[in-house]
Amino acid sequence: MRRPRGEHGFRAFYERLQPRAIAVARRMVGSPAVAEDLAAEAFARAYSRWPKVQQHPNPDAWLLRVVGNLAVDHVRKETRRPEVRGDAGRADPSADDAAFRIDLTDALRHLSGRQQEVVVMRYIIDLTEEDVASSLGMSTGSVKTHLHRATAKLRAALGPAEDTEAGRG
Repeated sequence: MRRPRGEHGFRAFYERLQPRAIAVARRMVGSPAVAEDLAAEAFARAYSRWPKVQQHPNPDAWLLRVVGNLAVDHVRKETRRPEVRGDAGRADPSADDAAFRIDLTDALRHLSGRQQEVVVMRYIIDLTEEDVASSLGMSTGSVKTHLHRATAKLRAALGPAEDTEAGRG
């Protein structure tokens, strides 16, 4: 059986990037199972568009951006769900982290579209400023400007770092 053209390249791309894609999703959603699902969905989208994705200036950034977008969408959907409390109302030990993720997602919604993109790509996906600039077709200086303005807005929305970082390591 003959492989479709480019399948070998996609396989190498998948094997190299899959652990990082799951890690990025897990950082955003908290759940390992959901993170794996989101990464799988991102790879399915990349595979269906593989000829275009492999021509992208930074295919890794393209995929991780999709993972980030899917994770943000997932967190938004979760915030709309009614809260369910089990075990006679005892709080979930991961509730503080979940609450922070919800607050962060809500604060991200108040940024401009471009600010959201650069924050997610730089701080959540962990791309360099140069990779963000290349992926978005903008200068590194412009990325830095968007990051500066976005982080100022996020600080104002989330409060002092000592409040938002309490209990996390």
